[in-house]
Amino acid sequence: MNKIELFHSLVNLAASDNKFTDEEVQFLVQRAEQWNIPSEEFDTAIAGISTGEIEVVIPESFENKVLMLKEMIRLMAVDGELAETEKRLCAYASGRMEFSNDQFAQILDEVIGEN
Repeated sequence: MNKIELFHSLVNLAASDNKFTDEEVQFLVQRAEQWNIPSEEFDTAIAGISTGEIEVVIPESFENKVLMLKEMIRLMAVDGELAETEKRLCAYASGRMEFSNDQFAQILDEVIGEN
């Protein structure tokens, strides 16, 4: 999975509760800068959510699945509010990535332990 696909998935996750908090926007801007996402691609990702379709691309490799799930958890937690739609989307993505409950809990603990 390339960083642009991951970025688009994160934008879709942030939009899943129909609002962007300042913290979510800052998180996305930081990731765009960190991953060298061109401003045109950032704009395309934001414009894409206006269609109302939430699409999360599931990576193929285990390593990329872990990376994506960690980024999704970080994004969900950045505003201090876990919206029900965000939790459902994260749980759905985790299931689609074939993580067991124990694996999900371990990844969640790792992300929480970073702070």
